Amino acid sequence: MPNLLIVDDDPGILSALRDRFVARGHDVTTAVDGKDALVKIRRERPDLVLLDLQLPELDGIGVLQKLRDDGIELTVVVITAFGTVDRAVAAMKAGAWDFIQKPFEPALVEETVRRALEREGLRTENRALRASREDADPVAEDPRSKELLDVVARAAKSAATVLLLGESGTGKEVLAREIHRRSPRAGGPFVAVNCVAITETLLESELFGHEKGSFTGAVGRRQGKVEQAHRGTLFLDEIGDITPGFQSKLLRVLQERAFERVGGNETIRVDIRVVAATNRDLKAAVAEGKFREDLFYRLNVVTLSVPALRERRADIRPLVERFLAGASREAKRPVPRVGEEVLRFLEAQEWPGNVRELKNVVERAVVLLDGDELTLDDLPAEMLSGGGGVTPGGFHERVAEFRRKLIREALEASGGNQTRAAEALGLQRTYLARLIRQMGG
Repeated sequence: MPNLLIVDDDPGILSALRDRFVARGHDVTTAVDGKDALVKIRRERPDLVLLDLQLPELDGIGVLQKLRDDGIELTVVVITAFGTVDRAVAAMKAGAWDFIQKPFEPALVEETVRRALEREGLRTENRALRASREDADPVAEDPRSKELLDVVARAAKSAATVLLLGESGTGKEVLAREIHRRSPRAGGPFVAVNCVAITETLLESELFGHEKGSFTGAVGRRQGKVEQAHRGTLFLDEIGDITPGFQSKLLRVLQERAFERVGGNETIRVDIRVVAATNRDLKAAVAEGKFREDLFYRLNVVTLSVPALRERRADIRPLVERFLAGASREAKRPVPRVGEEVLRFLEAQEWPGNVRELKNVVERAVVLLDGDELTLDDLPAEMLSGGGGVTPGGFHERVAEFRRKLIREALEASGGNQTRAAEALGLQRTYLARLIRQMGG
């Protein structure tokens, strides 16, 4: 159930509303003044706030203005005394969704909260759709990425099978979706299958579907992914990991665009475009007898190599900005500031896990962040120690050395002017001064 924050300085009203919504299954937090409300909003991230306008310390309109200034999006219903409609209107201009006048009927409060939560649910869905759409758009600031997208645009116009080669986490599915989006099939389905995530038996059922009774648990006919992709694009991820036995079955689909469901005799024909991806060397696998040569040539019509993140470092900043915005939306918090030293530090890393690893680092930092600025201290130690044999304390030593180097460079470039150096680094001057003192400067 959604969680509510109820803010009122009247103990009777606070208790009555809390008991009523707890009885309906809601998690309820309460506050008796505006300052306490802001603390609990930042800590609890409620789905909805019932906010009295007449509050000590900081009134309801002040709370709304502070939320707006901090970039915190919340659904707020204000409670106002009889005869103070003007203040309720002012509250709605400041960001409230609706208002309730005292004295009120409990049923009216419940109905208003129900409608407000429906609205919040729609907002959450829209944010998720927007975020998924943004994640689906390729980032291409680096020249290598721009060149790759140009090739993607040309390849998308044809019906040819495309094979995407690259390390894990480089964004091959993002490119597969981009090929689909730019193709004549954009109005059709895009269906993705991870070929290594399931066993061969289950993969056959997943791709081709099955008839009722074809195996234990097959209680009805089920369409497979190949059939679902009719008149659209089928994306086969980790194609290099499929077993030799399954390779022949997949070859037929590529050759004839036809298959039978598991346990069935009816031949089903489909109109699909296939995009496949792998992090393996398929030519070497063919030479070793682990991958069918005829299947390789069916897949290898148009081959695109996706560069590792360390080979396109100019993409790191825009990716960080995207992941910060997405993680902050998810956490219902303002997007934190990021100093130049953090961005340069991230750009200097090797990122063996590529874009997926960068996203994980940024999302983790946002979740654990205590403040409104992301600094080097907020980055996880394991990003440098993973498999690299870094000794205990090595991470912090390397961070400190990197920080000292950046500060020295900024001070030299600014002629020793701390204000200009702070601006160049994207830091507050007072924070830079503290770092310099810690350096002994």
